[in-house]
Amino acid sequence: MATDNVGLPSSRDLLDASDLDNYAYPLAKRLRDPDLVSVWCTKRHGEQSSVRICAAREVPAPEASGVVVATTAASATSIAYKDAIHAAVSGAAVLPDGPVRLELSFVIGPRRNWLNLWKPTIDALDPLLGRTRPDRAWHPRDGRITELGLHCTVDQFAGNKVAVGIYASTEPVTAGDQSSLGVSQRPVGDVVNDEPLDVLAVADHSTPAHEFRDDDAGYLNWLAANPEGFVVNIARNYSVSTARVHHATCRTISGQNPHNGPWTGAYVKVCAVKSADAEEWAANTVRMPIPPCGTCRPSCG
Repeated sequence: MATDNVGLPSSRDLLDASDLDNYAYPLAKRLRDPDLVSVWCTKRHGEQSSVRICAAREVPAPEASGVVVATTAASATSIAYKDAIHAAVSGAAVLPDGPVRLELSFVIGPRRNWLNLWKPTIDALDPLLGRTRPDRAWHPRDGRITELGLHCTVDQFAGNKVAVGIYASTEPVTAGDQSSLGVSQRPVGDVVNDEPLDVLAVADHSTPAHEFRDDDAGYLNWLAANPEGFVVNIARNYSVSTARVHHATCRTISGQNPHNGPWTGAYVKVCAVKSADAEEWAANTVRMPIPPCGTCRPSCG
């Protein structure tokens, strides 16, 4: 999770220009982190700006009745993409004048870059935010967004489809209580525009199964702390053809890497204290069981 707090001079109107996505996007792009699932950006009058990078955490989500969901398979650079977002919010009333809190939660397939969806999604929200001029399409009054939350969940079965949960409010978030709005991970093909999805946390690293990706130190520390645990060794793209479940002490996924490369590079490691938690991760993420390692033959149940 990345948190960006933008400080602006007291002479600057907080509700005009200084669009928050223009601050959040360069930061997220510079991080080059494939595991970035949540970005929160705020602006206020102040002499300093700050950035904080930390693990995303679960907090209570907005009421589902307040979330509008749009779905599309169109390219983010096309008018068709904006049209789909605009149609989903077209029946909403324009929010009263003043600062706005906006949260966008994206469910995407593994081939989509969710950062590229931010701007075209916001550009289509003039039914909620109002237009800068009546004759200017795709130019909402997004300068009045003073709190912007952007969240992502990857659905391996989504393909090119995108589901966007949209929540806008004039009620500010209490400092330190930033939300982590997410959209249910059911297949995007099951989503319809007029059916609000349940809202969940995008990432909660206290869940029973934890994925280590490009983090050998964290993975090896976990093995040392959980010698009775279980590890799903699976390709970065979640292909199950070579995936296996191992006992934490299995020589093929601990000690000296036989390929002399990183442990959490081409293959990521999903670690769980109980084998049932590893099985649940597989059922929820790749939708099929993963066979046990033929070397360590971990017990199940």
